[in-house]
Amino acid sequence: MANPISPRLPFEPADDELQALDFALILELVPSAALTYNRSNDKIIAANQKLRELTSFEASELAGKSLTALITLRLDTNPTGKDVRPVHLKTASGSKIQANLRILSLSQTNQIVALVFTPPAAQAETESQTASYAFIESLLRIQNQETIGAALSTTAEILHKTLNAQASAAYIQRKGEKELIRARLNIDLQSAQFPERLTLPDPLPQEITFWKSTQKPTSTLEELALVKGFHYLLLIPLVRQNEQLGALTAAGFGSQPDEDSLRKLKLLASSAAGILHHLTRVENAQRTVQRTRQIVQLEHAISDNIEEGLIILTPDLCVAEMNPSAEMMLGYAISEVFLQKAEMVLIGNETLSSLYKSAQQGIATKAANNLSLNTRTGKSFLAQVLCIPVMTDGKLSSIVLILRDLSQSEQIRAHTQQLEQRAFLGEVSAIFAHEVKNPINSIMTGLQYIGMTMKPGDPHYDLVSRLQNDCLRLTHLMDSTLTFSKPVEYHFKPVDLAEMLPSILERWAPRMTRLNIRYNFDANPAHPLVRADARALEQVFVNLVSNAVQAMEKTGGTLNVRVINGAAHLVPPQYEVIVADSGPGIPDDIKEHIFEPFVTTNASGTGLGLAITKRIVTAHKGTINLESYPGGTMFHVFLPKAE
Repeated sequence: MANPISPRLPFEPADDELQALDFALILELVPSAALTYNRSNDKIIAANQKLRELTSFEASELAGKSLTALITLRLDTNPTGKDVRPVHLKTASGSKIQANLRILSLSQTNQIVALVFTPPAAQAETESQTASYAFIESLLRIQNQETIGAALSTTAEILHKTLNAQASAAYIQRKGEKELIRARLNIDLQSAQFPERLTLPDPLPQEITFWKSTQKPTSTLEELALVKGFHYLLLIPLVRQNEQLGALTAAGFGSQPDEDSLRKLKLLASSAAGILHHLTRVENAQRTVQRTRQIVQLEHAISDNIEEGLIILTPDLCVAEMNPSAEMMLGYAISEVFLQKAEMVLIGNETLSSLYKSAQQGIATKAANNLSLNTRTGKSFLAQVLCIPVMTDGKLSSIVLILRDLSQSEQIRAHTQQLEQRAFLGEVSAIFAHEVKNPINSIMTGLQYIGMTMKPGDPHYDLVSRLQNDCLRLTHLMDSTLTFSKPVEYHFKPVDLAEMLPSILERWAPRMTRLNIRYNFDANPAHPLVRADARALEQVFVNLVSNAVQAMEKTGGTLNVRVINGAAHLVPPQYEVIVADSGPGIPDDIKEHIFEPFVTTNASGTGLGLAITKRIVTAHKGTINLESYPGGTMFHVFLPKAE
């Protein structure tokens, strides 16, 4: 089960850095006694000088302590905003001091709060105190922003209001860029009056630089301010841990900022730099996580879809990962063999220990092609194993095994060889059939002449008749062989099935009547047109009707031929022709091979009729299949409709 406490990644900021961004500087700006407090773990983070003077506690005596060490009673620390409540503060000497408490939120989740204590006699706040509280709340707005753009916009807005400046802008330092780029702000601060790019002097200034119009300009920015008629220009670098993150600039008319405003601007720069530093690290972490996620997804996609089996071993030769192909090859699921020794999973006619030893020494090796591995059920298969070590900082971190099932390749090779043999046999059969037809015709002619000279009572008359029938059968067999083996050129045109099929049935009608076979024909629509070669398509349905009649010649029965629209999902649109008989059906062991050459249920048949039928239907971009059961057989022929 996963650990509920996720380990901190190397690029993540520490907890104390997330909780407190320049809280000490913020507290010193508060005109009253104040402290910062973490509500989630009941710990005081920091206290300002006024609180330490009021309670006589040292900073070390309060930091990290519970709030009960300072306040006599446990109280609700939800932020109260402007509302105040009476409390009693403990002092280092053990006495108690009455004060009014206001609680301000320092985070979006209200986890970090500021507790401000005011003596009862000082109820009325001065305008300076009110302005200080407002400035502190504005600083908290910066720390609550979730993007760099929002933090810069908020910072520029505070700078603009603090100085009552006529133009303000914020610049951001991008990695690899020597110049600072002006950020897009969500508010109109006339930032367009400043250049798009800004180059700061080297070495970087660590303090606020102030220029007055009475001074000589020393930079492009100061020259621009002079041209625009501004009385002063401020440049505030945003630096954190000696890292240049950006800069703020403001210009305006009137007198220069006083000491109190400059002190606020220093705190503004410190808070903005802190949150920018944090958000930059968060963005970098998010990009790193995104890249890592993409790499992992790519690895999984490759691993899950390659045909080769993939097994990853730990340095001590235990199974750490296995892809689906390896699971299918060996018959194990990864959950069953996780952290099992490889020798318990990969079992064959040869040991793989030499491959493992080479991998542990950093050498990639491949097993011989005659290696035989066993599956979970004990079935063996011919395999090839490639063993690849994965080194990290010169040390073995994992071993990758790639399994290739050579039995499949052997089957494909054997099947290809069989197809080549069949193709060669087809050529030989065509030549043989062509050469044999001439002697058979000569024999047939001789037998016909002998038969004409014989009388019905001649003792050899029946023998000659049987020989003539055998010659006819051989001639039919040779014709079928030639038809099946030689390529055929088809001429496609619209063919009306409602005309072709009744014509075929009428030709067979005398024989079906003699064998007590009834037939029916139905077509819906009335004139179904298909794109076909008329002579080839006629051969298809003659073969199907002939087979049906042969199946019912001993017992009689019914032959139904029907034409209907194919299913709507078929592409292109097709007609379906159903040829159904009430014969004995086709045995199950023959059904699967019925369209293969020389497979037949008729002792006197050649076994090529249905093979030729399927070949013709396929050439017409159609399909044929059958249903058969004791008491009947149905052939379904699907043909594309003519346009």
